[in-house]
Amino acid sequence: MPGYLFVLVIGAMFLTAIATILAGKRRRAQEGEYNSDALGFIGGVLNALFIVVLAFYTVITWTNADSTEQHAQDEASSLTEIYWQVTDAPPESRAQIRSLVKEYTNEVINREWPAMDRGTADQKADDLLIALRSEINRLPTDSDLSVSVRDKAMDGVRTVADERRARVNEATSDDTLLTILLLGTIIGGISMVVYPLVIGLTSGIRHVASLVFLAALIAVTVWFSLELDQPFQGMIHIAPDAFTTALAEYPRIP
Repeated sequence: MPGYLFVLVIGAMFLTAIATILAGKRRRAQEGEYNSDALGFIGGVLNALFIVVLAFYTVITWTNADSTEQHAQDEASSLTEIYWQVTDAPPESRAQIRSLVKEYTNEVINREWPAMDRGTADQKADDLLIALRSEINRLPTDSDLSVSVRDKAMDGVRTVADERRARVNEATSDDTLLTILLLGTIIGGISMVVYPLVIGLTSGIRHVASLVFLAALIAVTVWFSLELDQPFQGMIHIAPDAFTTALAEYPRIP
């Protein structure tokens, strides 16, 4: 368990226990002067809203992360195909193209991936992709085989560019809806603990234990939501595994 998750859970449990004990000593809590049916209905609505907001947030963030990972896999696959496709190219051109493919792959792993965590793209990766396209465009076309090699490699680099663009856009875009849903999840989680205290829950041991347990669950839920909002770091994260695999495969290609 990460240190900050431990602090979040224990802190939420401790504060909830203290708040429940103090709130339960109020006269209103002791006398039970409230409309249980009306307040129970309101509590049910709050619970439903919290679940709906959390569900939307989780589905959207998970889908975005999965889409980013898929773009990365398709991009790495296209790089490997380019490496294969230039096998029959002139030795000098083949060596230059493969060198650029390797350099671009390393750049994505070592620089662009950490940059995406900060919400930015790596300019050098973009420059390498432009250089790779230019080098492929200079391949000779003096035979049908040469034309086929150039065209296939050019299709591959277009796919790489398209997949990279989609990957970077998803990583760097500012999604207002997700921010609102995350805020709603946090507020909803807090309200789930605060509401019973406001309506007059007593400080009996069963009430305290129930709210403390609920606070721990809500704290873990909020932590999980924050983890999903940062797909390139933490325990739940997207790693550049597809590019690492491609880099390991290049030396095996003749």
